[in-house]
Amino acid sequence: MVELILTFIVMAIAFIILFWLKKTLFIFGFFFKLFTLAMIIFIAGSVLFGYLIIKDANDFRNNFLNNTNMFVVKNSVGATESFLAGATLSPKAEGFGSMDSEKLSTVEKLYNEGNLEILNSEYYKIFVIDIKSFDEVELYDISDQNVELTREEIKSVMLSDDAREELADIIAEKRGETADEVMEDLASTNEEIKSYLLSYYLTTVFNPENIVEFLEQLKNENIQVYKETALFKAVKLVPSSLIGILVKY
Repeated sequence: MVELILTFIVMAIAFIILFWLKKTLFIFGFFFKLFTLAMIIFIAGSVLFGYLIIKDANDFRNNFLNNTNMFVVKNSVGATESFLAGATLSPKAEGFGSMDSEKLSTVEKLYNEGNLEILNSEYYKIFVIDIKSFDEVELYDISDQNVELTREEIKSVMLSDDAREELADIIAEKRGETADEVMEDLASTNEEIKSYLLSYYLTTVFNPENIVEFLEQLKNENIQVYKETALFKAVKLVPSSLIGILVKY
């Protein structure tokens, strides 16, 4: 009798073990198939994304200098985004062109409404640069037309509501002249002065030798690109520690 009971217990235990083993194997098989499908999708997606990046990189290389591009500088104060200056780069123009206050206001409005990509019909790329970037990149002092400006002085002029007056005060102090005397020689408008300072930043950051700084500013979103295509999206996915290594190759 005892042997019969023990046999029954063993058989019951064996049945339970087999039942749960079957259930476990079924679940394992389900997740294995799901994992396999996910891997196939991941590999296919990686190949497709890689293709899009290469395609976009070639497009950028071939079209950036052959089309008109826009560059604007913004300043963030709390939830408010205000635009300080703008410049354009056209293949038919020599150097950067300035942007008047009316155009800059229009761009600012579209940006704050989330509709900046509307302007991509006019401009190949639109670069929105946070003024913070002026602190993070290696900007050298400006020395042009007997005027020398430090990084901090460049920022103070950019942030000023009256760029001519701010610049005149800086120059006057360095020359030992009055601001009024300097103002008489400043023929440029506020917009032209700020556009010039922005163009100085751009020639520094967009220099091929400073590609690492440019990519880091993109990754940190101190530089935003519209329309943000695969190439620029991919930059944000690369760890900062690898950017310098990848650029070497």
